[in-house]
Parts: sequence; structure tokens; C-alpha cells
Amino acid sequence: MRRLRIRVATPADCRALAEMRYRFRTELESATEPRSRFVRRCTSWMQTRLCSGSRPWRCWVVDGGKQLFGHVCVQLFEKMPNPVNEREVHAYLTNFYVVPEKRDRGLGEKLLKKALSWCRHQGADAVILWASPGSKSLYRRCDFNESADIFQAREG
Repeated sequence: MRRLRIRVATPADCRALAEMRYRFRTELESATEPRSRFVRRCTSWMQTRLCSGSRPWRCWVVDGGKQLFGHVCVQLFEKMPNPVNEREVHAYLTNFYVVPEKRDRGLGEKLLKKALSWCRHQGADAVILWASPGSKSLYRRCDFNESADIFQAREG
């Protein structure tokens, strides 16, 4: 069996990433868009943003040679300039997923550490995310803290 490796996503990965995105999101909620339409739309979006080498986005994959088994994505975003000792960029971690058949093998933690290392090198002040109930223990092990400072307003 070929060894799994973590690497930066390439344009050739975008369809597989879109397929995993569909699988990831529909594990907990029912789809409201047909799979084929979503995969086309998401593949195009990912090719433009995740795999173009643009600075605000970066995506890493778990590559098994013939198949991808997981991914994590990060988007950097600027903060407004401020006159205090605080860096002016944050990172948003999203689309963090390992296929169920490869979970509990440390792949998620390796992916997360790769993304966090990149965020540090980019000078991110904070890394934020929305955690699923099953992922909270992983984030705690990797030094994330639940914050009372963040509010969110959602439509509906």
C-alpha cells in the first residue's frame, strides 16, 4: 500500500475536492442541490480560488496516490489597520474533512498542523473556524480555545 502524504492541492484535485465537499456537507444535512450540479459549480469555484496559487486561499489534501482521503482549506483576510501591537491578518479555517474510513488515524491532526503552520508563517493574528460537535476535541488538543468574543448573525 502506498504511503499517505499531505500536500498542497492542485487544479487536478478540484473535482475530487468538490465530491468530498458534497460528501462532507451531506453527512449531517440533506442536500438542496443535485449532486452533479453542485460538483460542477464547486469544482469551478475551487479551480479559481483554491488551486490558482492565490494568496488568500490555500488547501491541503491527504493523497493516497489514486485517491484523496481528506482536505483542509484556509482563507486569509485582512483586518483594518490599528495602532496597537496586533497583527492585521486573520485566517479562516474551513472545509476540514477526512473520509470516515480513514478517521482516527491522526490524519486530521496532521492536516490541521500543516494548515496552522502555514497560518503562522503568513503572520495570522488568529485562526477562526466553526467546529462540528465531533471535531471539538481535536481543536482543543491543537490549542484552540472556545471564544465568548465572537458573535454571529445568521439569516433564518
